[in-house]
Amino acid sequence: IAAVQLSLTTFLGGFAVGQLFWGPLADRFGRKRPILISLSIFILASVACMYVTSVEQLWVARFIQALGGCGGVVISRAVVTDYFDSSKTLKIFTLLALIMSVAPIVGPLIGNGILSVWSWRAVFGTMLILGVMLFLLSLFFLPETRAKQNRKPVGNVVRNYLNILKVRQFTWYALIAGVANGALMVYVGNAPFLIMEYGGLSGNAFSIIFAVNAAGLMVASYLVNVLQRYTTTPKVVKYALGVMFTVSVILLAAMYFNASIYLILILLFFFIFPIGILFPATTELAMKPFTDNSGAASALFGSIQLLIAFLCTLLAGFFNDNTIFSIGLAFVMCGIMALFFVFSGKERNTIPVPFR
Repeated sequence: IAAVQLSLTTFLGGFAVGQLFWGPLADRFGRKRPILISLSIFILASVACMYVTSVEQLWVARFIQALGGCGGVVISRAVVTDYFDSSKTLKIFTLLALIMSVAPIVGPLIGNGILSVWSWRAVFGTMLILGVMLFLLSLFFLPETRAKQNRKPVGNVVRNYLNILKVRQFTWYALIAGVANGALMVYVGNAPFLIMEYGGLSGNAFSIIFAVNAAGLMVASYLVNVLQRYTTTPKVVKYALGVMFTVSVILLAAMYFNASIYLILILLFFFIFPIGILFPATTELAMKPFTDNSGAASALFGSIQLLIAFLCTLLAGFFNDNTIFSIGLAFVMCGIMALFFVFSGKERNTIPVPFR
């Protein structure tokens, strides 16, 4: 079991590395061609995953699958900045964030449903079908949003990424997005223990709870557009982080006193809910300064987000002593880190540094 679970680690590694690869390519060769190439890699790797004969082969196939699969995630954010003016980007990023935040929760439920009927190979077969569908949709319906005259040479990739990191607005909001994603991953990773072992609830109840929290993330993502009518997006981020941190402290106290599982689940819902607000809001703010090099910025944003989320889960694992209190402590630490980033970051240097 541990060896198979390691395939998730190799997948996340490929996802982090691949994002840095696809961003500059999308700025150089346009958006459509790299998306089609990335989906082709994902499709071929999914076939390989279906026919592996050892766990070591699975590790390699999953790594390659992630290298291809992350292309669409990176380039989709760049397409938004290409295709829509600044007044509409938050609305579109909200839709993207809704899908990306719900996926980690809904995905395991779908996977379990497939496994209840077919073998594990059918899971990768489903990925193959989805990859083919996305390839065909991109081929026939996705327009090229990057004009040839706006395309930039790849140049010194490391220097370009360092220039992007000099834009403080980008860096701080990427860090906040990473902590929010890390908090969500801590929840996903510890939910089985919390709900079924501590709470004593059934597998069906577990699925229902996951579905309710997924619905909460969807509603929260939509709520960003409503809140923007009454306040600015940076303030929306601060309010969401304030709620997230406050609920995490109350949740920690409830876990310390071994409160009812139902009270803990209610508090968990309100802890996860602001994360749905943070995903689109931080993406819009981080990507806002960039036009010409939006592909590279999107790639770096995704990699930072994944790296911080990995560190959050690693920290949570270090403090985990098989008690629910340690889970609550991990939530509080995520809230503290996010508040530190949002209140210590200054929105200066918001003009993007061009490729040289």
